[in-house]
Amino acid sequence: MKKFIAPLLVGAALTSAFGADESLKQEIEALKAQMAELKSAQAKVNVEALKNQLSEVKAHDAGDNIKWTVDFRTAYDYVDYKIQGSEKQDNGIWTNKLILGMASQPVDNLVFKGSLAAYKAFGQNNVANTSYFQNFDWYDSQKPNDSTIRLREAYFLYFGDLGDVHYSASFGRRPSVDGFLANLRNDNENPASPISHNINMEFDGASFKFDFDKVTGISGLYAKLCLGRGFSDTTGAYSMNMNTMGFNPAYINDENNPDMDLAGLIIQFFDNGQYKLMANYFIAKNMMDMNIHGIGGMYMTDPSNPFGSLTAMTPIYNFKDVGDMTGGALSLQVNGIGDGISDFLDDSIFFLSYAFSQTDPNGNAAKGMMGTTTPPYMALVDMPGMLGSTDKKFGSSIYTGVQVPGIMKGQRLGLEYNHGSKYWRSFTYGEDTLVGSKLAARGDAYEIYYIMPVVGKNLTAQLSYVYIDYDYTGSDTFFGWTGTPMDVDTTAGAVKTAQDIRLSLRYRY
Repeated sequence: MKKFIAPLLVGAALTSAFGADESLKQEIEALKAQMAELKSAQAKVNVEALKNQLSEVKAHDAGDNIKWTVDFRTAYDYVDYKIQGSEKQDNGIWTNKLILGMASQPVDNLVFKGSLAAYKAFGQNNVANTSYFQNFDWYDSQKPNDSTIRLREAYFLYFGDLGDVHYSASFGRRPSVDGFLANLRNDNENPASPISHNINMEFDGASFKFDFDKVTGISGLYAKLCLGRGFSDTTGAYSMNMNTMGFNPAYINDENNPDMDLAGLIIQFFDNGQYKLMANYFIAKNMMDMNIHGIGGMYMTDPSNPFGSLTAMTPIYNFKDVGDMTGGALSLQVNGIGDGISDFLDDSIFFLSYAFSQTDPNGNAAKGMMGTTTPPYMALVDMPGMLGSTDKKFGSSIYTGVQVPGIMKGQRLGLEYNHGSKYWRSFTYGEDTLVGSKLAARGDAYEIYYIMPVVGKNLTAQLSYVYIDYDYTGSDTFFGWTGTPMDVDTTAGAVKTAQDIRLSLRYRY
């Protein structure tokens, strides 16, 4: 029986194995057929079309929003002034400075960029009651004030190519603060448009840039035409007409203030990453100064000392065109001193800049204030000319500095010096210094700063010290009688020296 059963079991096993093998073959053939169908379907798919669709989706998503950046700084400034004939004045100020950057690019050849800013002194302050030029448009977001958010920049760039010449055209509120060279002390990797030695202020206008590096073979060569308006001569809406007891026409020429315009040419002669040479030349029309036609809110705290106790003077004024001005600058920056001499020199930056200004008075006389010895101890007199002179006056300035590696990796140490002559004038109202523009100084200015990364570039600390030793007054004012250079050693009340020590923490993302 056992002999009979064993062959049967072997036969069953073999039969089962042969059956399983046949079933497996059928499944494999079915899988092969499915794979063939998938390959056939894949061959019919237009892969390039799918890639294009995906690119369009990505481009739409990228262009369908505004990209924001945050630049926030908390700082403590100690300011100190030495006054001719008086005791020194000093103060400590805590500030918060916020800049919200924005950008969008809906298509390849069109970009919008802008920034909103608030620069606030801690707590409530009395700025509005002590300075009638605090909110002047040329530096509105660059001076500590209140928590109001102001328009710092807003412009579009349209660009394309004319053969081998790449061009761009731009209109709006210009990126004209913290330009070339000033970006080093302000720890900004990318400088704004102008050369900051003679132009560092907020204004509205247009620019037209043409790149000639491909045509000429000169690395970085470009030319940019810049147009700007610093003051618009216009009335507002709903001004009263006392004859009709109604309203005057809106936004017409009020004939009390000039249109102040500027046209300039910026040329970058060369930039190969190590050596960068730039120049600018500008013509500024209808430079202005205060034309005072009354005094309001004036009183004396001590009648026996009228000059020393005269306070709360509020001039009633408009602006008067006193002439035109031209100027220019030539600036060199070297990124890496020498060629492989040492790692320290390779990571060092040196710059040298020369700038000039030339006035052209038109003979108009703005009314200015002059002290008298009899009541009301103040007189309004005609003061013709520019910078206190009816003749053309030439001024010049030299600006130089180095930035070298600090003690630890990523840290930077900077040293700067500038000197301005008696009739030197700049447009540097937007400089980030509380004691006034050091680059406008008619005298000598020194600065040392140290930059330390705390969390990479996202959080940095900076300690800086600015010292200005004036030779003449009128460095950072208007262009007529208020800009008259007077010897600080013989002029009562003149600021002889100014100092600003700043410690700050800055967040960027």
